Amino acid sequence: MFERIIALVAGSEEAGLLVIFFLLIACGLGLPVPEDISIVASGILVSARTTNFFHAFLVCIVGIIIGDSTIYWMGRLLGKKLFKIPVLSKIFHDKLLSIGKIAFHRYGNKIIFFARFLPGLRAPIYFFAGSVKKSFFFFVIMDLIAASISVPIWVYVGKLFAENIPALEKAIKSLQLGSILIVILVIMLFVGAHFIKKKVIRTIETRKTKNSLKRG
Repeated sequence: MFERIIALVAGSEEAGLLVIFFLLIACGLGLPVPEDISIVASGILVSARTTNFFHAFLVCIVGIIIGDSTIYWMGRLLGKKLFKIPVLSKIFHDKLLSIGKIAFHRYGNKIIFFARFLPGLRAPIYFFAGSVKKSFFFFVIMDLIAASISVPIWVYVGKLFAENIPALEKAIKSLQLGSILIVILVIMLFVGAHFIKKKVIRTIETRKTKNSLKRG
């Protein structure tokens, strides 16, 4: 698959970037092609001096935002109807949907941000964000911030390993796994800090209550 994408984008700057642009949008429509591979392919174009880093970055960012926005609006327009289908309603039951709504209400921006670094999970998360009517403005902002971090990394990886495809494929897998582990670690730290904060607040409130009772 990777070599086929490289063959498609090889050639002129306009043709190569156009293919990458539409591939990234197609990912939002359900095309079974890893988004990261398309971005890495733009890095290979940079290495071959077919294009420059800025053009590759810009095309990838715009393609990603359009593709992710497509997933979001599919969720917003079709989510409720799809969740009522008998097979899906057993998985996405009312209790699970209500938990999801609460989670997006409290941590929606963080969830959208971290989803960009979770290949395989980002599309379902973005779809669900739309189905619970998360603000589209904040959705785009968080997605843009996250993409502005991930895209340069993937483009650089493609540029760095452009002449060694086997090493490039290994680098992609390692980077994907590493990003997932980092996100899991950050989430664990965030959850841990949240519970510690709650415990500290409860302890302080308990002490205040005891002191007020003693004084009374």
